[in-house]
Amino acid sequence: EGKAHLIEALQAQDLLVGMCGDGANDCVALKAADVGISLSEAEASIAAPFTSKTSDISCVLKLLREGRAALVTGFQSFKFIALYSIIQYTSIALMYSVGSSMTDFELIYIDVFLFMPLSFTMSSTKAAGKLSKEQPMITLICLPIIFSIVGEIAIHILIQVFFA
Repeated sequence: EGKAHLIEALQAQDLLVGMCGDGANDCVALKAADVGISLSEAEASIAAPFTSKTSDISCVLKLLREGRAALVTGFQSFKFIALYSIIQYTSIALMYSVGSSMTDFELIYIDVFLFMPLSFTMSSTKAAGKLSKEQPMITLICLPIIFSIVGEIAIHILIQVFFA
């Protein structure tokens, strides 16, 4: 119970706390921590959100890399899908404005042979081998992501209007 009090004291200072434990005496602390990793498959594994197959703390680095990779991949997938939708909308709107349109086959071709392979590739990338010192964004609604999307939309519209 002393470990849990220590974790709560650190969290009271607005710190994110990780805890590794391997026994029943660590269950309360593992639950109280922001990230709890059980180093055994015994009682502690029930209390912890993560269970390691190894009995040492080398799993912490891998967990951080995988967690960051999942977060960044989720954000990139959101940006990709948002941009894809906007690009397709502007392309079709511009084509209609000049009296043309895409056939069903062309739309299916774009979805199946361009969109899907890129989506699968993005979702199957592995975590980086080295943990970056820079923290990833923690929310989708932030200036760097919004400016990135707006900038890419502006570039696309300029290319569509002036070079197509």
